[in-house]
Amino acid sequence: MCASTMLKYKYRYVLLLCFINSIDSLYIPRAQVDQLYVVPFSISLNNSDGSHTQPFTSIQQALNHVRDQRSRPITINLYPTYYFVGSLRLTQIHSHLHITTMTREDADYYDRIAVTGQDYQRLTMASISGGIPIDNWKQTQGNIYAATVSQPIYINQLFIDDQRIVRTRVPRNFSNYLQYAAALSDKNQARYGFQFASGQFEYENISDAMVVIYHSWSASHHYVKEIDRINRTVYFSNPSDRPIGAFEAQSYRRFHIENICQALIPESFCFNNKTKTIYLMTNGTYDPNKAQIIAPINEFVLVIAGESANETVDDVNITNVAIQHGAWNINRTEQADYQAATFLQSATVYIANATSIHLSTVEISHTGSYGVWIKEGTTNISLVDSVVTDTGAGGIRIGQTISPVRSPTVFINISSNVVSYGGNVFPSGVGILSHRARSITIADNAVHHHRYSGISIGWEWGYAPSETSNVVVSRNYIHNIGQHFLNDKGGIYTLGVQQGTIITNNVIKNVYGFAGLMWGIYLDEGSSQIIVSNNVVYNTGWASIFQHYGANNTIVNNVLARASLAPPTQPDASGPDGCTHIARTENHTSWTFTRNIVYSIYQGASHSAFKADKPNATIVSDENVYYNPYNTSFVFGDRELSFTEWQKTGQDKKSVIADPLFVGDVEQCDFFTIRADSPAAKFGFTNITKPTKWTPGCSTNYEMKDYQYYHW
Repeated sequence: MCASTMLKYKYRYVLLLCFINSIDSLYIPRAQVDQLYVVPFSISLNNSDGSHTQPFTSIQQALNHVRDQRSRPITINLYPTYYFVGSLRLTQIHSHLHITTMTREDADYYDRIAVTGQDYQRLTMASISGGIPIDNWKQTQGNIYAATVSQPIYINQLFIDDQRIVRTRVPRNFSNYLQYAAALSDKNQARYGFQFASGQFEYENISDAMVVIYHSWSASHHYVKEIDRINRTVYFSNPSDRPIGAFEAQSYRRFHIENICQALIPESFCFNNKTKTIYLMTNGTYDPNKAQIIAPINEFVLVIAGESANETVDDVNITNVAIQHGAWNINRTEQADYQAATFLQSATVYIANATSIHLSTVEISHTGSYGVWIKEGTTNISLVDSVVTDTGAGGIRIGQTISPVRSPTVFINISSNVVSYGGNVFPSGVGILSHRARSITIADNAVHHHRYSGISIGWEWGYAPSETSNVVVSRNYIHNIGQHFLNDKGGIYTLGVQQGTIITNNVIKNVYGFAGLMWGIYLDEGSSQIIVSNNVVYNTGWASIFQHYGANNTIVNNVLARASLAPPTQPDASGPDGCTHIARTENHTSWTFTRNIVYSIYQGASHSAFKADKPNATIVSDENVYYNPYNTSFVFGDRELSFTEWQKTGQDKKSVIADPLFVGDVEQCDFFTIRADSPAAKFGFTNITKPTKWTPGCSTNYEMKDYQYYHW
């Protein structure tokens, strides 16, 4: 067994797997100390100066020691290399624990006493991986290589030298889509298939394929059950959430097919489940047997969770490590379609029934699902100064979707992180998603390059109790959101009644969808009692701020600029939106809109400064400054009244149409500061603090011609 294992894993990062596995349960450390060390290669302590104890050879071995030594806090120091751990679980017995990468001096020390002849890689920090190395690649033809896995696993992600490799996709040009011919007439049956066009499913092996269908705000993932070639109908074994074709005006019947081996292109792979063979086409510049190739196999890489809300794990600190290679798995009958990819029940880092858990200076990357999920029974959890990137779905997920909430999620701090490049498998994932949770701080983060919304708060459609309150979304830089894939999204998106929620001092730019419904700040169904203040929003496909329906929201001291920039993507797509927009007004105050600057660059005969879909908008609007440098006329309300006519209705009586006189260069979209003689200053407009992460420039990111699914 050992010999075969060593032969199979001759890969350099797991040379000692056999040795480690054989002694995990037998090893007794030389001394019981507060500082534990993990070094996964052979060392000699013959020349030790006495400052270091015999290290453990695996993280699990060190955790087993912690389990038996619960009387005092313990730090586990990891040598900076790869740890293919499967899945680590910290429970109540691991309370008062710190896991970190050892210091450079300690790593140098272990390098000096390493047994010669070993091949291991030293990184900048330890990587805790939920994957396995893939080696023994055999060239089949040209740049195509094959490798077989012996475990009963399904390979659907591959990373080579820290880069995500594309799973084959049809069409091969990732900027294009297939279009199905027609939806099925039976609404229930339409969740399980569609009529396809000639030639779309002419492949030798379709059993391992996955069909990804674009709807409006979501994309569904399906396995093929049956193909009726006479009627050109494909049937799936798992359903979509709503009938396929329900949103044809937004989806344009788009879909693509993944994991077709006939569709290999350079830097792509496919997997044959029957033979357990991975086929990889390289670009010809490297030998895969000399590269680091990792396939994720575990959906949970690090779990910090007590058994219940009464048996919590407490006081755990994770610093200066990478947690990587989380898998995704969907069974053949499971619905894989819902808003924000919330059908997913896993995350690479999963925290529940826990208190005082702090992650800082960590990297969470190369995942199949969300990077982090802070779920039920959690209090005083923080993720700060970290990077969550290259995720299969979204970046960070907080709270629960179910109601009523029995074990609440409260006092969560998500600050000073970079959350980027998400939706690589499930495009409806959100950068930072907070469901039913209270007292949440989301501050000073850079959230960018996600294919759905940037930050999403709340999970109640309508005016029922939302179990969401006191959420502060502050000083975040949110940009390049949507990326022209899905619709019905926002840079910041909210749902339901949220007493005490404040959205303030954020910068949101470049929010674009595929065919419409793309707003900077999006107060969706029932969003109420929310304060939106001191934000700068610009370069949005539709309005800078949109409220579907809601009550008593306050929109004050914001700069809302350069709205409705996206031209229709299709000939019959919806036309331009307004600068601000309320869809459904009701018999209560929808919002109070004061001391805002609305800066439009729309060129045409007229443009809606405030658009209402229904008459008699119940709003309060005054002391605002509206301006368009191209002298485009502003119109207001559902009747598109002129400014003078609008003022006669009692709205915007003190407001003006005038240059707001920004101090910064508007050609660089520097909308943060106004001159002392600005008309906005007379209304008490307060200058907005420029975030340190903000970068100048007015590029819409719309000039890029290829919005490739796997291309950033």
